[in-house]
Amino acid sequence: ALPAAYAAAAARAQAMGFTGVQVHAGHGFLLSQFLSPLFNKRTDAYGGPVANRARPLLEILAAVRGAVGPAFPIGVKLNASDQLEGGLSEADALEVVGLLDSSPVDLIDVSGGTYFPGAKAASDGSAGGGPYFTDFAKRARARTGKPIMVTGGFKTRAQAASAVAAGSADVVGLARALVVEPKLPAAWLAEAGGDPVFPRFQAPPPPGAVTAWYTLRITALAEGREA
Repeated sequence: ALPAAYAAAAARAQAMGFTGVQVHAGHGFLLSQFLSPLFNKRTDAYGGPVANRARPLLEILAAVRGAVGPAFPIGVKLNASDQLEGGLSEADALEVVGLLDSSPVDLIDVSGGTYFPGAKAASDGSAGGGPYFTDFAKRARARTGKPIMVTGGFKTRAQAASAVAAGSADVVGLARALVVEPKLPAAWLAEAGGDPVFPRFQAPPPPGAVTAWYTLRITALAEGREA
């Protein structure tokens, strides 16, 4: 049922004019939970070894490809780590990357972390608050010939350019930086450049406060109340 549901959703997106789709297998959502040994306690073909835990994702990607045809771009978002004790480890994630190499996916988007009580924020493990997953992405390159995107912690054009130049990423994904400045890609592609100005929060902010601020900002952008 899951592969058919994902395939139908991808076909609808294609019919509506979207130029690609991404299957979300990170951040603690359903496919992320299948990949995680902390959540996936199944004893059938969909639990246990990494290859079994990745089976739903691989079946979904095959079904999506069948629905949208050979030329429609398909990406997948994958955690480098759940940042939960007993969750998806970096070693497991690298094994999943290897399995994705023979899948019909066109891009692997490396991210990390989990929306779950007790999980560390990705920024907790990054000295200086810079890009969070470039080291993992560089190791993932040895497991796949698929293009790799890294999302998380990019705050300056110099950081993005460095990740590409160092071979850590083919593509840089933007999250909070794009929420702060929706026109940032155009600015970074222009000769003059220019980096976003991030909000400053009282230290330490209450739990969830920072995420709430960005959520409200996204809502304001969607409603045309911010530019």
